Amino acid sequence: MTVQTTAAGATVAPAVTRLTADDDALRHHCSAGEFPVLVMTAAHLSGDASLLKPEWTPTYQLSTYASQLSAEEEAAGRTQCFEVLRAFRDSGKPVPGRPGYDFMQAMLVWICGRDAEPLQRLLNEQIVFGDDDPQRPAWTKAQLAPDRAFHVVIVGAGESGLLTAHRLKQAGVPFTIYEKNGEVGGTWLENSYPGCRVDINSFIYSYTFAQRIWPEYFGARDEVLAYLKDCASLLGLREHIRLNSEVLATTWDEAAAQWRIKLRGPNGEETARANVVVSGVGQLNRPSWPNIEGRDSYAGQHFHSARWDASVNLEGKRVGVIGTGASATQFIPHVARVAAQLDIHVRTVPWLLPTPHLHAQTEDGLRWLMANLPNYIQWHRLFTFTPQLIGFLDSATVDPDYPPTETAISAANDAVRQALTGWAEFQIADRPELRPLLVPNVPPGSKRLPRDNGTWVATLKRDNVRAITTRIERITPKGIRTVDGIEHEYDVLIYGTGFKASEFLMPMQVIGRDGHDLHAVWNGDARAYLGATVSGFPNLFCLYGPNTNLVLHGASIIYISECAANYAVDAVRLMLEKNLKAIDVKPEIYAQYNQRIDEANALRAWGYSKVSSWYKNAKGRVTQNWPFTALELWRRTRAIEPQDYTLS
Repeated sequence: MTVQTTAAGATVAPAVTRLTADDDALRHHCSAGEFPVLVMTAAHLSGDASLLKPEWTPTYQLSTYASQLSAEEEAAGRTQCFEVLRAFRDSGKPVPGRPGYDFMQAMLVWICGRDAEPLQRLLNEQIVFGDDDPQRPAWTKAQLAPDRAFHVVIVGAGESGLLTAHRLKQAGVPFTIYEKNGEVGGTWLENSYPGCRVDINSFIYSYTFAQRIWPEYFGARDEVLAYLKDCASLLGLREHIRLNSEVLATTWDEAAAQWRIKLRGPNGEETARANVVVSGVGQLNRPSWPNIEGRDSYAGQHFHSARWDASVNLEGKRVGVIGTGASATQFIPHVARVAAQLDIHVRTVPWLLPTPHLHAQTEDGLRWLMANLPNYIQWHRLFTFTPQLIGFLDSATVDPDYPPTETAISAANDAVRQALTGWAEFQIADRPELRPLLVPNVPPGSKRLPRDNGTWVATLKRDNVRAITTRIERITPKGIRTVDGIEHEYDVLIYGTGFKASEFLMPMQVIGRDGHDLHAVWNGDARAYLGATVSGFPNLFCLYGPNTNLVLHGASIIYISECAANYAVDAVRLMLEKNLKAIDVKPEIYAQYNQRIDEANALRAWGYSKVSSWYKNAKGRVTQNWPFTALELWRRTRAIEPQDYTLS
């Protein structure tokens, strides 16, 4: 089978419909990839659930599954899988599609090591066999309201906007995407700093219906951008996208029950109308500049990592960096390799999440299995997705009887702390003075955990790198003055200070019922029901809205986007099916939901700890994180509940 390659340069793997490899090739490649995935694939193709042997059950380790067999035991198991696969090939039987309920349950019990029935329907949606896409809308506009004029506007052509557009297209609902940039990709287009890559396994940072055979386990920015460009073309979405068209404002017209949209395009300002507006503007693209006195006085070259200036030559320069968050831990090692001197001004210290294969290429054998062994890529996705979905929310939950402190909030949280501490201390046995930079005095989960494969620690050990923990007093024309009176002079300043994540839907103006401005209503404290809708702003839906981040327990942003897109598209179904002009979440439902969100977030590491993080807004409220299980988010967004809304 040949992997489909498009002009954009990314690869999307079509379904493998036959196993044609000869014995030597098949035997050789059965030694590659994760053994549990090979077992699952062989069991599915043969229909023999007895291959799911208890002694072969993988074990759970920090959001991953792994085989714990000895080399001899695993080799024997791989030989047995080869024999089963060879027999399937020689039988001439067709490649089976989606397994039945009982077989799927047996598969899930085997990999989870416990009853997985509550997760089965969710996990079933995460694997697509050929054209069998469980999340595809089971209706079309032509069936429900063929004669009704109805149009949806999507703001933004990033990963969530493209996903929603795909679902609307499947349902035959007319839509237009307005994208302010000259190309699709959203944050992956706008962030180009060196080292930029996903911090979740690429095989689940992919649409369920468009699996890719990734060249790296954690895809680099250019690979992710190429994938999104490719999907926009393959899914036939480009004809619906208006590039270089920024939505400036959207205003609710009560009489017409439509949104009036003001936008600026290549030909100047214009207006459009829509029955429904879906905001896919994202969170992690607008740079957050620190509020430090004298910032405008600096005379040297300077820029924010979210607006990386590739024209600035860093080679042989004295460089100062402010910040040690997820972006900073990615670009700083690259800067350190070329700068004469690099000072890292540390504001807070993050925990590092051990990820040995963070920069690793996917092996040739794994790519062969995905391209040639039927259904292997589907079971690989499930095997990778399931432990991430389960995560370790329990370890981030406050135990009032522990008692919780700024060191740990529960015994489980302390166990994670010890594991992360061990990872750090192992790397600094020769440099114990670095411990304060790697072992923070905050509970694990209180801040985002950047991934590390040892690169960050190696960077801190470099002779030309210095970490400065003394608080910054001000920025001067020559550099940075710390509160101890020392002025640190630099040729270049780089701000690795994150994004304005709490300023949802900015800078777009949104005027709802009775002339209410959404940003005035929020007053710097964004809230939304299920992260999607706001009372008083009918027919408006957010993707990756307030309180939808799944920090330690939810696979990837793609999963979050799938939940939000399915919810918004199902709202369109309800409007077409019931001939509704407007739906508006009830104020009491909105208030009760947000009260529950706040109460739960206060009992999570990110809400309990006093440490500053982007999870909180300027008022100290957690506006980013979903404090419940990933399963609850899925259940509550699969279909809209009409009783939650005022229906017009």
